[in-house]
Amino acid sequence: MRRLLIAAAAALGAIGVACYQDDALHAPAIAPTKVFLTDAPFPYESVSSVDIYVTRIEASPIDTAPADLAAGRMTWVEVAVPQKRFNLLTLQQGATEFMGQATLDAGQYTDIRMTIDVDKSSIKYLDGSDALVHWPPPAQGEILVYAWVAERLAVSGTGAEIVLDFDVGRSFLYSLFGIKEFHSQPVLRAVNSAATGAIAGTVTVPDIEGNPFPVENANVTVYGGDPSQLPGQWYVEATGRTDAQGHYKVAFLRAGAYIVRIEQPDLPAFAAVTTPNVQVSVGGEASHSVLLPRAGAGGAFINVTGPSTIGVGGTIVLRAAVGDSAGNPVANPVISWFSRDSLTAMLLDSSYADTIQFVLGLRQGATWIVATSGAFLVADSVFIQVGSEPNSSPVAFVTITPPTLSLTIGDSTFLQAVLRDSSGNVLTDRQIAWFQSDSSGIVDLLVNVGPTAVLKARRSGSTIIRAESEGKAGSATITVQ
Repeated sequence: MRRLLIAAAAALGAIGVACYQDDALHAPAIAPTKVFLTDAPFPYESVSSVDIYVTRIEASPIDTAPADLAAGRMTWVEVAVPQKRFNLLTLQQGATEFMGQATLDAGQYTDIRMTIDVDKSSIKYLDGSDALVHWPPPAQGEILVYAWVAERLAVSGTGAEIVLDFDVGRSFLYSLFGIKEFHSQPVLRAVNSAATGAIAGTVTVPDIEGNPFPVENANVTVYGGDPSQLPGQWYVEATGRTDAQGHYKVAFLRAGAYIVRIEQPDLPAFAAVTTPNVQVSVGGEASHSVLLPRAGAGGAFINVTGPSTIGVGGTIVLRAAVGDSAGNPVANPVISWFSRDSLTAMLLDSSYADTIQFVLGLRQGATWIVATSGAFLVADSVFIQVGSEPNSSPVAFVTITPPTLSLTIGDSTFLQAVLRDSSGNVLTDRQIAWFQSDSSGIVDLLVNVGPTAVLKARRSGSTIIRAESEGKAGSATITVQ
């Protein structure tokens, strides 16, 4: 996994960089607290650099002033001022880069955010020219990026190291709408490195003689959630990608059990492998090597791989492989493709073999793309979601569904935030951050960025969950029995 590590120790009121609303200074921690940023793999080989200019990093302490909580305000304290450009492609496999340090008050911190100056940030192609990047509104000057803080960040009197994981592959979408441009929707997470471990291994496939052969650019996705539930109930914790030797490392994972899915979408003759309950311990590195098996489990099959998201006007490529009754790959198979809703996504004529199919997004919505091979009576399909063009209108309203929720201790559930502009149009291209309005710990926000919040009931009582975007907020009341 390619990662950039920004290390910056923070000061909460101790040196006057920021303090609470009442300007009261708080006793500093004894040792400096370091903040690190790390990035996930960026998948585009035509790009030479992805530079982000980080202006500052801020944290929100758990003991926000009661008056601010009552008014629905968050207290943000400046913890680092890097004023520096970082190339997210220069580091990989858990490597990090130090940003600076200061002194933090000991305690717990619930949220982290980063300010990026997009005017000083850029993506460059191999020839040194600048790519066109569509940043989130206001798309110029400084933008705020909120980090997913799955577990409160504990800072002791001896300091701490906080890692910010910038997921490049999910943050910069290329040619989403059929134009060779990048659309940025930053994905960032924050963890205390002292409470983390890693998953590492090698991904291989069997060659003609059955010997393992390393796989480059295999996708490694680490999920949180219950493996007994459907995959739609899981959430992405982190991502990685294998190098030329088939090695990968997904670092800075909180201790616990994870679901790991590994696939190489350019090799549809091999099936993805999903492994539940991969255990990560603090300071440890879980070994998880995978041999991707032949698709079909020894019988006739057709296997379709490729992206599942496309923009209006954009094109994606799906690939398919066919196996005979003994599960052996068929060379140049005859495959029929069709879209169940050709008004949402249509198939494009292609001079390539039947094993490659181009799909064009036509309107916002979703449909199934189906591939069949009549010779072996097999079929496979991919569910494709088509997104609309980004809307430049500012956020005017934030609503949360459901607005009220009653849970029992131990329950896990989801909240959905919907953003609208002043005309009532739904906005889908904005960053959303979720907060609990008090420090009661009634619920845990397992996922607190993006349109969907994942929460778990911990103790009885009532609390308010807020979703914010561009200074607008909505709320939901959660009661735990």
